Amino acid sequence: MSDAARHRGLPRRGFLGLSAGAVLLAAGCRSATEDAADGAAASATASAPDLQIVYGAAPDPTQLLHRGPDTPVFVNLVLDRLVDLDPQTLQPVPWLATSWEWSADRTKLVLKLREDVTFHDGRPLSPDDVVFSLTGAAKTSQVKPLLERIADIRASAPGEVTLTLAKPTSNLFDALAFNPVVDARSYVDGKAADKVNGTGPFTWQSFKGGNQLDLARYDRYWQSGRPHFERITVRSVTSSQAALSALQSGQSHLIGAVPGRDLKVLGGNPAFAVQSAKSSYQQAFLGVNVTTKPFDDRRVRQALQYAVDRDRVVAQVYGGHAEASSLPWPSNTPGVTPDQVTRYPHDPDKARGLLREAGAEGTRVPLTAANSPVFASLVELVKYDLEQAGFGVDVQLLDNAAIQPKIQQGTLEGLFIANHGMVSVSPLSGITVSGPLQVGRNTSHVTDPAYADLQARAFAAADEQARADVNHELSEYLLTESFHITLAHAWETYALASSVRGVATSALGYLRLDDTRRTA
Repeated sequence: MSDAARHRGLPRRGFLGLSAGAVLLAAGCRSATEDAADGAAASATASAPDLQIVYGAAPDPTQLLHRGPDTPVFVNLVLDRLVDLDPQTLQPVPWLATSWEWSADRTKLVLKLREDVTFHDGRPLSPDDVVFSLTGAAKTSQVKPLLERIADIRASAPGEVTLTLAKPTSNLFDALAFNPVVDARSYVDGKAADKVNGTGPFTWQSFKGGNQLDLARYDRYWQSGRPHFERITVRSVTSSQAALSALQSGQSHLIGAVPGRDLKVLGGNPAFAVQSAKSSYQQAFLGVNVTTKPFDDRRVRQALQYAVDRDRVVAQVYGGHAEASSLPWPSNTPGVTPDQVTRYPHDPDKARGLLREAGAEGTRVPLTAANSPVFASLVELVKYDLEQAGFGVDVQLLDNAAIQPKIQQGTLEGLFIANHGMVSVSPLSGITVSGPLQVGRNTSHVTDPAYADLQARAFAAADEQARADVNHELSEYLLTESFHITLAHAWETYALASSVRGVATSALGYLRLDDTRRTA
């Protein structure tokens, strides 16, 4: 097994089977004895090892360079990236780029590309494809603020690409791991052709009715001996109950995007397993518009921190498939201390005392969220907690299409509940890319030179200790200012038949099936 494969299968905090009778699935290396034992079963099913996947959103080829809500389902199955991130350490792992070298001042990065990679149409991967992909992503990607720091991208030699930065950027590899490399000849005007041409383990066969994607094994995949399936089908099913029914009836072998609390029905049944990738999560949070009274007073914002019962949110909304924390990023982030993670325990009396001190006890405040089962549950719990602390709460639930522009444009008054990712990668990427935390233009309207200074120092951090020091100070800043109230880290969670082994998820939440098998 290659080093890259070893890194890929080891989530930063591991995969956890959470149903009572669940079978813990190996997401990374397995022993030689286990591999040998599975060899016969794998060969016995090699002629017809189809895998049926049900997910909550349909694949969208227009979103390849701008990760849409559905792309984790298929993008790593069809496409590859320059690097992967080790889910435990978040350090870059060679992928399409085999090695790299920084200049002394860390403003130039030279990437060496693999020589044995071909697109599914047989054409060899070229440096021009990498230049095309990064240039396109810099215009449209969710990580555009990171890629914009690249002043020049060019094919500097056969099998080599050189990136020149305007300023040192310590988290550049987060961006390189986020966006896939696409075919420069078939990806036109911001979207792929009807049949996506990638370099990944599976080829794009057909996209039926806008909700079914058929994939087939790519025999010339650069990772020898992979993948193990001949065919995979991904179907879109928006109802979590319908997805569960498909799994229980055998019409699907793996389902995703199902709320954790709904997976309780699988508990105690050895035919199924629930697998959570703790290295990747969506952070549910309570956002605060600091220009709206009484939230211009830091004491009131800190009262919110003490008011919310995070453990109850984890148990009742996510069925235990989440983690409570006072910080948006993981507890094992370098520089983060246990005290920071648990800084704000549930303490209604302390919350009420802060409100009284600020003269805000009894203030009525608006609370807005999307009208969906998960968010409606979050609103119910948060409303109760805030009322116990001394707030009056007026709830407004909006369709997702209506609330998203308001969140992005920062036009919501008072309080709002939403979620976002990228914070699971690094604090710097979180405060640079994610709108709720973005320095200078966040949804809470926080414009503070001290916040911008912390970001600048994080970009310039030259070594691990410097990054850890800034992470600690940044965590203290967010805990003190409290304009962003973390409710829970909701893990990427899948339910699957216990016959399916080797399902992995990248540090960025992408599903990986190149080393997955299904026994008879």
